[in-house]
Amino acid sequence: MRTMSSANLDQQQLNHERKQCGPPAPASRSSVSAWRATKISLLALILAPIVANFAWLRSAFGPGSRLPDFWVRPSSSVKANDDAECWNVRGGAEFRFCEDIEHIPGSDGTVLISCDTNRAGWNTVMGPLKTPEPRGRLFTYDYPTSSRSGREVVAVPVELIDFPAERTFHPLGVSILPARDGEGDRQLFVINHGREQSSVEVFHLAPPTSSESIGWTARWIRSVIHPLATHTPNSIHALSDTSFIVTNDHLFARRPPPLTTHLIPLLRHRLGWKEPIVAQLAKVLRHRGVAAGLAQVETLLGLSLGWVSHVDFTAGKVDAKVVATGIPFANGIAVTPDSKTMVVAATTFPGVWMYDLPRDLASMIGGLSPHTRLHLPFRVDNLAWSHHNNPVLLATGHPSPFSLIAMSRSPLTRTAPSWVVAITPSSTHRPFNDDAPLSATDFALSSNTSFSIRSLLQTQGKPVKHRNSEIHLPSSASSFFSPHHHHHGSGTLLVSGLYGTVLTCTNVSI
Repeated sequence: MRTMSSANLDQQQLNHERKQCGPPAPASRSSVSAWRATKISLLALILAPIVANFAWLRSAFGPGSRLPDFWVRPSSSVKANDDAECWNVRGGAEFRFCEDIEHIPGSDGTVLISCDTNRAGWNTVMGPLKTPEPRGRLFTYDYPTSSRSGREVVAVPVELIDFPAERTFHPLGVSILPARDGEGDRQLFVINHGREQSSVEVFHLAPPTSSESIGWTARWIRSVIHPLATHTPNSIHALSDTSFIVTNDHLFARRPPPLTTHLIPLLRHRLGWKEPIVAQLAKVLRHRGVAAGLAQVETLLGLSLGWVSHVDFTAGKVDAKVVATGIPFANGIAVTPDSKTMVVAATTFPGVWMYDLPRDLASMIGGLSPHTRLHLPFRVDNLAWSHHNNPVLLATGHPSPFSLIAMSRSPLTRTAPSWVVAITPSSTHRPFNDDAPLSATDFALSSNTSFSIRSLLQTQGKPVKHRNSEIHLPSSASSFFSPHHHHHGSGTLLVSGLYGTVLTCTNVSI
């Protein structure tokens, strides 16, 4: 039993030890200061690229009220829309939420259109990923080839033959090769954002076989899948019956592909890390919540993680190689008719990047570097060539990307602005005055006097009255232009609605 005196001695000894050790407060304050410094450093790392790209961030909010409710370049004067006639194409309940428009080679005024009525429930680029059912569809549309109205013409669904019944089908970019010797079926390539992973579907596209049959058919041949080519495929350009180039818009896929056969090989190639590290990272990226968050960060910060791949499946084996990297949101793709230049939509740049193409991409050593980076006044979605003797590059996209992101969450109640421009080389090398309601050069992040940028269509996206009827382009994705047969100063402009149908305008100047 301890006595009172011994307890006092113990207390005195404890007080003496405390004095020698000193108060712990300074060490605690030092730890707090270090943690604050760490937090400030992390915050600086996040904010630095945002501040450095302030102009880019400001442009992401869009031009606001400076865009007109609806304007299309008429054939005679930009002061009025008297000569231009526009209407929404009809095609039934499944003809909506359309992406790509591609002229069918050898046809007289027929285009193929990829649509996905379930985009509001299954969108592997922007979300959501609720359900992959029902399927999307392909349609054909006979557009007006003269100034006479063609309002009565409707889009007709394409019948898929032999496509596996258990497979999902969500078409995005398409590309069509002409029939050999002008006869027989065309070769059709379609990007498919399926349930488990994306693929390129190959079909034989055939016209109606009799006067009683009104629809084209697409007979399925095979699927093409490769980690370097179908990770996040967006747009495609066919080179031959067994080869193509394809953009991949994100490194971080919102809908992660299979782990061992796809994600690990892709990350090993793109990052160059050792197998154990790549395997652990791939397992983390397989979680949809993590994948969706990183995909959103990649988009919002404009990270340069997209690429272009070349694919060849001549001998039954699929070979793929990356030919261009470091592209922020690699989206639409177009190759000049002489096959010497490749143009890629760098969506979050925002603008287009141009590359010189070698004769043989398959045997090319190293990667391509862009010789031109051209800013445009919107986030570019898809690219196309007009059907002139001297083709003009068309770019279509979103001047207010935040509005489009909001629309992807509620596509039936929201709208987003749209903008279509024509891009041509400039021989004068002088600043070009785009005489549209909002000049393209006024809103682009930089100007390049080597090119003329001419606006063809601008709209806020809300329904408007036009020639005593209502038209509506709540968003956009692709455009198509063909001159009229007997009046080359004007033509027909088609614009697809990413969350809408297709708008047709005749008597449009380019």
